[in-house]
Amino acid sequence: MLEKREVLLSGTMIVGEDLGVQEGYLCIKDGIIVEIGKGDVDADLHGIVSPCFVNAHIHLGDSAFKDPPFMPLPDLVGPGGLKHRLLSQAQQSHLLEGIKRSLREMAATGTCAFADFREGGPSGVNLLMKALNDVPLIARVLGRPDEGKTEIHEGCWGLGISSTRDHDLHLLEAAVRLARERGQKVGIHAGEWAAGDICDALALEPDFLVHLSQASGEDLKSVADAGVPAVVCPRSNLVTGAGLPDLRGMMRLGITVAVGTDNVMLNSPNMFDEMHLLSKALLHDDRQVFKMCTLNGAKILGIDQRVGCIREGMEGRVMVLDANSDNMWGSLSPLSSVVRRARPSDVLAAF
Repeated sequence: MLEKREVLLSGTMIVGEDLGVQEGYLCIKDGIIVEIGKGDVDADLHGIVSPCFVNAHIHLGDSAFKDPPFMPLPDLVGPGGLKHRLLSQAQQSHLLEGIKRSLREMAATGTCAFADFREGGPSGVNLLMKALNDVPLIARVLGRPDEGKTEIHEGCWGLGISSTRDHDLHLLEAAVRLARERGQKVGIHAGEWAAGDICDALALEPDFLVHLSQASGEDLKSVADAGVPAVVCPRSNLVTGAGLPDLRGMMRLGITVAVGTDNVMLNSPNMFDEMHLLSKALLHDDRQVFKMCTLNGAKILGIDQRVGCIREGMEGRVMVLDANSDNMWGSLSPLSSVVRRARPSDVLAAF
């Protein structure tokens, strides 16, 4: 990252909410995009200039336990599962180190903002906030109440609920009411291992749902009718055997879809890999896939007036990719190559 009050970037730029591609330059001054223009300039960096990613669903807490054995989802991350046993046994210093490393990786690979579903109650929230001290990422922290309680850390942006099957519904309803009174958002895992929890999740009137990999067409229509956005995590769903979401069905119904990398113990927090899978296996629409990984995530996290696209007045949260790398050279479409081909090693700088 260039430590300058004013930075000039030039090349092929992906700009605006429609993600149009144009040649030119942009100027970032004191962290804000102050000018976008055409023509040649004496730039600090030249390449493909792109908005940074928004990772709309991640669990950073398990960063210290990467690549566990393959096992059914409930045994892996459900109540009493491997993840929770490891978390309960780990030293706080070990957990903190894992979180710091994942944050640094996200910053270096073009992610500027994320939504983390926190385990560990208030102490888990404090741990993440401590890790964030030296990392310039925008964090949306969704906390969970301690067992049998309804209150989450007051510093949380929202309430992050695992499947409604994992909790007493009356407690969940009370937790949601309290979160609403505090102005906090509500996100819920639903339809990941089975579709039976989707109706209960919708009844809580969440701000967004996560996964929906087992959702039927009727389930998706209910989500669309309720106007609830969705966050999909396809790499994670493949690892756990949860199945892949019906992304085309979501698009047809007009559901706003964003993307997350989910548990760090299962996948690196690398949004490039997520885009590759989405574009090649689920949706042959590079522009829409890129929007899911940038602007749509920013909208769900309530930061789309700050980040998610390149336009004047927005924060300068952009990355520059090497259009002349051995991987990117010969591209017929810069946007498609960013979505289908680009990788962290192509990132020259991220701001």
